[in-house]
Amino acid sequence: MPAPLVGRKFGVNIVPVPDRAACRDIRVLGISGSSRQQTGMSKSERLLGRALEACSSYGCQTTSLRLKDLRIYDCEGNYSENPSYCTYPCQSSLKYDDDQMQVVYDAVLSSDVLFLATPIRWNNHSALVQKFVERMNSIENQYSWFGNRMIRDKVAGLIIIGHVDGIQHVAGNLLNFFSWLGFHTPEIAIASWVGENDEDTTKDWALIENNRYTREDLQNLVASSIRLACALRRHVAEETAT
Repeated sequence: MPAPLVGRKFGVNIVPVPDRAACRDIRVLGISGSSRQQTGMSKSERLLGRALEACSSYGCQTTSLRLKDLRIYDCEGNYSENPSYCTYPCQSSLKYDDDQMQVVYDAVLSSDVLFLATPIRWNNHSALVQKFVERMNSIENQYSWFGNRMIRDKVAGLIIIGHVDGIQHVAGNLLNFFSWLGFHTPEIAIASWVGENDEDTTKDWALIENNRYTREDLQNLVASSIRLACALRRHVAEETAT
């Protein structure tokens, strides 16, 4: 008779450390979707920082963006009127001189790995992440309507933090979004933490730091994302004989 399952087995599924020599040129972008005013206040952003530090230790080149710090206008729904009106560069970027979404576009298109960090807001990702998703439609529409695939051989992973259950719902939405864009998802695509029902957020960070499963997930997210990015790079080199 098999032993009863009493919880997740810690330390069983450890993704091997990437080859540092192969990782040296991998470009990793971290995007924080938290609305907290100051850097470091957000717990999802702190975990994102840990992930980028781990990537740097493997020799990767890292960059981070806080959506909160950028002036990004809403998507104006040009696609709804006519798909051919949803273009890249985005019409909103062309319409508003102070729109900074092009900073995000450039960072995403020049990266090999993208980590998106978001808090859970009423069982969904944050409003800033939703704005990012909608404005990225101009990238996706380049393929679906114009036949120009702008996202190729890139990897996307998620960091999700919340105080009520909703991780699977948020992850399902965002991984579907990344799939439509053309991103690959790694073996371990999500690092997450959910707090207690008491909703006492003042003790969250200590609990996150002491949660060995969240630490393991973050380690595996980084390792599996970089390994996949390296594999995709080798595949492209073999295909193009470079």
